[in-house]
Amino acid sequence: MEADLPRGRRFLQAMTAMRAGRTLPEVLREIAKGALDLTGGRFSALGILDRDGEQFTTLVHVGLDDHAAAAIGPDWSRDDVLAAPIQLKDKTVGYLYVAGDEFTPMRRQAVDAMALAAALAIRDYRQLEESRRREAWLRASNEITATLLGGQSDDELGLIAQHAREVAGAPMAAIALPDEEGELLVFEVVQGVENLAGTSIEIEGTASGHVFQTGQPILIDHYGDAAATWQGDNSGLLNRLGSAAIVPLPAGDEPLGVLLLVRLRHEPLFEQADLDLLRNFAAHVAMAVQYSRARADQQRLVVFEDRERIARGLHDLVIQRVFATGMALEAAATVIPTDPADAADRVRRAVEDLDMTIQEIRTTVFALQHQSFESLRSLVLATVDDANAALGFAPSLRFRGPVDTSVPREISEQLLPVLREALSNVARHAQATTASVEVALSGDLMLRITDNGVGIPAGGRRSGLANMSTRASQLGGTFTAESTKAGTELCWRVPLRQTPGA
Repeated sequence: MEADLPRGRRFLQAMTAMRAGRTLPEVLREIAKGALDLTGGRFSALGILDRDGEQFTTLVHVGLDDHAAAAIGPDWSRDDVLAAPIQLKDKTVGYLYVAGDEFTPMRRQAVDAMALAAALAIRDYRQLEESRRREAWLRASNEITATLLGGQSDDELGLIAQHAREVAGAPMAAIALPDEEGELLVFEVVQGVENLAGTSIEIEGTASGHVFQTGQPILIDHYGDAAATWQGDNSGLLNRLGSAAIVPLPAGDEPLGVLLLVRLRHEPLFEQADLDLLRNFAAHVAMAVQYSRARADQQRLVVFEDRERIARGLHDLVIQRVFATGMALEAAATVIPTDPADAADRVRRAVEDLDMTIQEIRTTVFALQHQSFESLRSLVLATVDDANAALGFAPSLRFRGPVDTSVPREISEQLLPVLREALSNVARHAQATTASVEVALSGDLMLRITDNGVGIPAGGRRSGLANMSTRASQLGGTFTAESTKAGTELCWRVPLRQTPGA
């Protein structure tokens, strides 16, 4: 029934197939059918050439068995076969063959028209594939950037190689970085092949070295031959390596390294479009690596500066407290003969001061050793440090018990606002010159803030104190605020586990 279709309808049917969402081989087969029908020939075949024009990467045929079709190649010619080149941008990308007994001018025009239809189909397919590849590369680079900037990966190079390998469909991916002397490239990451990580090659005289030195990407059709310097246990591997794409990982004036993708000999060659997309990907992710490392350096600098600040505070604290304690003990020694009870009281106070000094030294040493920005201890330290400017002085700070490992997040999230509110009140209303903060864990969690200010004024606003009390009661705890002879004492206490009625 198909042979009775009008020839014009056959042509339109072939053209419609190009827009019907079919795969390229299906569209090409429809075009080959159309050419056969329009010419009344015996069989037809349509092939797409590889980049070098030496063989067909895709071949469809109508009216031939597979054995007979195997003889068809780019140079195939027979007296009874009309061959029409398929051209894109003045380049022959394939051929349409039709076998018949006689080819009138009209039939030749029909074959040329179907070759043009094939060219349009190939162009549209390649544009669609390039768009899909571009989208895949962009999605991969965005995922890498988000992961690196979010601090979610400790293996940035492995992450880059993995995504590049998956998007390109390459069995092997590697990233090479220069050694300290700048004479060798060391393959720090190799995926898809075992026992090659750590392999080094000369920068001079190698393809990867050339890309590293010049910053220009290259394509190599037979990478196994170019990489013949890899010998030993991997010599068998070299015979299987085919097309390779090598691009720089730019990092300012000098590249960070090179990214290498390799396919096997029987797999499709990398095209220039693949190289362009890979180069853009490498530039994007290399920038993300630079930014991630710069931010990590900045965070380390902040840590070092914070440690230096804490160390200075520790130095001043120890000297002042020990000096004051020493003077207190000397004074106690002078009154022992005349008033032993007063001397004993002075010694006890000196011991208490030493105990407080030891507690604060432990807190400071912990801050130096554990820079965990999510721990309760570090968050309290940061909150107290933020209040220093408003207070005009640095409050003393003590921790007792495993506050970093035993306090649930929901309690920490309530404690910090209470601490900020309390320190804010001291700064605005207390007229204090000293203050202390204590966080203690022993059965329950206690936050105590004291100051030497004027105390809580009668009839003053108490919304802040009410908020602190509400936060405690919501967790099944208690809150007290008292004026003392020495100033004000706030005590916020909650159980680690809420009581059933809370």
